[in-house]
Amino acid sequence: MRVFVSHAWEDKPLALELAKLPPFIHAWVDVRELLGGQQLDPTIIEAIEDSHVFLALISKVSVGKRYVAKEVAWALEREAKKDRVFVLPVMLEPGIDFGKLRKPYKQLASRLFVSATERGEAGMAAARAALADTLFHWASDWLDRFEPRGDHDRRFVEGLEAQLVDYRVRLFAVKAALAWPLATLVQPEALAHLIAVKDRYNEFTDAFIPQLAKLDEEVRWRFGNAAQRAFKQLADFLLDEVFQGAAFALNDVIESINAYETVLAKDPAALAAAEKRRESRIAALEPVLAELVERCTEYIETLKP
Repeated sequence: MRVFVSHAWEDKPLALELAKLPPFIHAWVDVRELLGGQQLDPTIIEAIEDSHVFLALISKVSVGKRYVAKEVAWALEREAKKDRVFVLPVMLEPGIDFGKLRKPYKQLASRLFVSATERGEAGMAAARAALADTLFHWASDWLDRFEPRGDHDRRFVEGLEAQLVDYRVRLFAVKAALAWPLATLVQPEALAHLIAVKDRYNEFTDAFIPQLAKLDEEVRWRFGNAAQRAFKQLADFLLDEVFQGAAFALNDVIESINAYETVLAKDPAALAAAEKRRESRIAALEPVLAELVERCTEYIETLKP
């Protein structure tokens, strides 16, 4: 893990002490003295961009340094682009009120921070241990969420594939149940079967459809923007063309079943029109389902290692 240590020149001895972290952490401490008005040079920018974590050493001196404020502001911009935690404040002195400071420090007011206010060997050792523990937990969380093509990603892909298959299977079952003529569908056994498969479909979609937005974000976390854009296209098709389109149109058949005894059974013309609509709805769903199967299969293959 690469860590950038932002600090005031006056706090450099503390920065070098805190940088004595376990081997899995490589801490980058700039040994040059930067003048107050100096712009961030390419070396600093590259070091921040190349780091996994930005440690902001906060003291009464550092919050008054323009170049430290520029580093912190730059790191917060990088954090927003990374869409994950990146900046970890380390308090070198007690009693600093972020609420009374100017930007960018106000943005750190509600952050988790590590205390390094105790001086001496024991105090520095405790601060280093707290830093190492925090960074270890961060790294573990990132590995769990972002590990490229690892087992966790494999399980995610398998779970997503299972959900997409489950949706199609339940919709196929509804389609198959509605393939019978209306006169058959209103019979007790056929009607009970239709109600059962419809309830299973609704139960699944009540949970799955709202989850699409969360899945969209998780795909981006795991596989990047290109995979996320492709997933959005798939999800939009599933939502617009299938769930709210051809599948939703099947409700017209359900309405015909509900109206069978009171209206359609007494009006042959109305029954014939309803049968025609039922056949039309089923026929319209077939190519949409076929396209959904093809889209899902192709997309899942792009995620598999």
